[in-house]
Order: sequence, then C-alpha cells, then structure tokens
Amino acid sequence: MPSDSSPSNPTIASRPVYDSAHRRHPFTEELYELWRFRELVLLWAKRNIKLRYKRSVLGILWTLIEPLMLMTILTVVFSTLFKFQLERYPIYLLSGLLLFDFFSRTTLQIIEEIVASQGLASRVYTPRTAFAVATVLTYLTNWAIALIPLLAIMAILGQPFSLALLTVPAGMVLTSLFALGIGLLVATLGASFHDFKLTYQVLLTAWLYATPIIYPLEIVPEKFHRFFKLNPLFYLCETVRDPAFLSTVAPANVWLIAFTVSVGTAILGWWVFTTRRSVLEHLG
Repeated sequence: MPSDSSPSNPTIASRPVYDSAHRRHPFTEELYELWRFRELVLLWAKRNIKLRYKRSVLGILWTLIEPLMLMTILTVVFSTLFKFQLERYPIYLLSGLLLFDFFSRTTLQIIEEIVASQGLASRVYTPRTAFAVATVLTYLTNWAIALIPLLAIMAILGQPFSLALLTVPAGMVLTSLFALGIGLLVATLGASFHDFKLTYQVLLTAWLYATPIIYPLEIVPEKFHRFFKLNPLFYLCETVRDPAFLSTVAPANVWLIAFTVSVGTAILGWWVFTTRRSVLEHLG
C-alpha cells in the first residue's frame, strides 16, 4: 500500500507546488493575481459606487448638479477676471473640469484604498492593486454619469453632436491608465514619506492651474506654450475636449502623446508599486 506521501496519491498530486526560484516577477505576478481576483475588483467597485451615492442626500442627482454649479461659478468669475471672450466657454470649461476632477479624486482615493486595505490583506490574501483598479472603475462610472450635464450644456448652447464624440471613451480610458499609474506611484512614495500625500494634494492644486482648463492656452504668452505642453494632462484633456468643444477628433500627434504617456505611466506605477512590497507592508 503506498504511503500518503507517494506521488500516486491523488490528493497530494493535485496540490500546487511552489518553487520560489521559479516565481514570476512581481510585475507579472500581480497582473496574474489581479486577473484571478477580477470578480472581487468588480464587487469592490460596485460597493464603492453604492456607498458613494447612499451617503449623499441627493444621491446620483448630486453627480449631475455638482459640475453644473462649479461650472456656473467659474464661468462668471474667470471669464470676467481674465477678460477673454471664448465662444461656448461653459463647454470648454466643463469638459476639462470633469477630466481633472476624475483624475484628482481617483489618485487620492487610490492612496486611501490601499492604506485601508492593509487590514484586510493581512487576514486574507488579496492583491493590493485590486483596490486601486476598483477605485478607477468607481470614479470612471461617476465621470460617465457626469457627462450627461456636459451633453445638456452642448444642446442648450447649440453645439453640434458630431461623430467625434465617439472618441471620448478612448480619452477616458487613457486618462484612467494615467490616474492608475500616478496613484500607485504616490501610494508607494507615501509609504516611505508619510507627508507626501499632503504634498501631493498641494501639487494637485498647482497642477489644475498649470493645465489650460479654466483658461484657454491662447491667453498665455506664446513663449511659455512649450512649458504648458510638457504637462501630460494637456494632451489627455484635448482628447476629451476637442470632440465636445470643437466637434473634431483631437490631432493624431495629441493622441500619440496621450497614449504614450498614459501607458508608460501605468507601467511605471505598476512596476514601482509591485517591486516595493516590503515597503508597502508598512502602509498605514
């Protein structure tokens, strides 16, 4: 009779054997684990969406009202302050604001989610990136809902609904990848430098004003344009704004730069985050 340790024992033979010498690189291993836990990612995103609207008195209606209120205030203030006349300025402003609002909220919440997941991850194995991806999906859903007021403003102001609007989802995906990469980078840096999150919040404010969202680039002296075009959000914003504001698809070079920056940042953030696990264990 064969012993329990015999290879012929089906129970023993079916158990996975782990060889640390042949483990995947943390970068690819995390991707594999994220795919295995894909149902958890979707469940966590649904949970976040439900909690977000459950805690609001107006619920989903607030997602529609908030950007309109902000757009109205900024339109009155900045169009007067800068003394520029930009036809259909509310469309220009709102399309950019929605993008930046998604980016800033997503990156900040990724940090919060990763820190908060430390307790769960210490009890039950869960890839930490699952919470970051779920956060992106949560705010991407919110962004999609917030596009309804933008479409309404376009209709009110007589802006044509062209086929170029079909490219907006692609711009949203690229912005999501960029936000994921930045969020993972900031979360990793925050593990080593606990004040970095506060610093990043200040940087976000500066980033907003360094991006032509509230004002058109044309009011900036031309000699400074090249500095503004070093900003990745400038190109991401164009991929979403041009179809809404100009009824045209953003130029090919804008898409190329936006794609390169977004994918590159996502890969960099993923690599840094997954290869710094020892530091991340001390998050929170």
